[in-house]
Amino acid sequence: MTAVAGDFRTQLRALVELQGAVLTDAELSHMAESYPRCPGKEHWDVREYARASTAGAREYRVVRGSSVQDVYRSVERVRATAVRTALNDLEFQQNARTDPEPAT
Repeated sequence: MTAVAGDFRTQLRALVELQGAVLTDAELSHMAESYPRCPGKEHWDVREYARASTAGAREYRVVRGSSVQDVYRSVERVRATAVRTALNDLEFQQNARTDPEPAT
C-alpha cells in the first residue's frame, strides 16, 4: 500500500477499465481516501448486503479479508467485482516491484 494518491487513482482507473467498468472521479476519490484505512495482506473480496433503504435491494461492498471496512460500494455486482479484481491486481503489481529477486 505504498501508492501515492494520484498514482493510485490513475493505476486503479486503468485496471478497472480493463475489467470493463468505469469509475467516476468521486468514486476514485472515495477509494483513495478509504484504501489506507483497509490495511492487510488478505485478498480483496465482494460481499453482498441487504440495503436498508429499499426492500429486497442489494448492495455489494469490496472488503479485505474478514474486515467490515469497505473501500467501495455499488448496487451492481459486476462493478464491485471489477474493483475487487483491480485492487488485487494493483497490489500484486506493487508487491512484484518491491519484492527482492529470489537467490539462485
